[in-house]
Amino acid sequence: MTLNRLLSTTLLAATLATAPLLAPQAMAQDAAMGAEIAAQDGKIDAFITAALAVSETRARYIAQLETVTDEAEQIQIVEEADAAILDVVEATPDISIDEYIAIGEAAAVDPELAARIDARFAEAYAE
Repeated sequence: MTLNRLLSTTLLAATLATAPLLAPQAMAQDAAMGAEIAAQDGKIDAFITAALAVSETRARYIAQLETVTDEAEQIQIVEEADAAILDVVEATPDISIDEYIAIGEAAAVDPELAARIDARFAEAYAE
């Protein structure tokens, strides 16, 4: 799985769980802020660590959702997943939820940043 694919699913889950709907101008400002944050030492590494933890958490809850047909139970699982996603990002050293979201939004609109994150991921996690 490429990091871009991982990021798209992870960021969607994190953004839906933590950020209100933003106007396009506000999103552009947040993306610029995310690029600035990502330029700080260690932020890309922290972002990758958080994204991987979010992806694992999300996968666990998706597996639970697939076994449940009751709508109330599904809502409860989604709420638990949202809280768990916030917890794993908060538990990641050197990055806040706001920074995580800002970097993710920036990577979604900035191909250079996405490429830097991809390259760092490949470098750090190559087998």
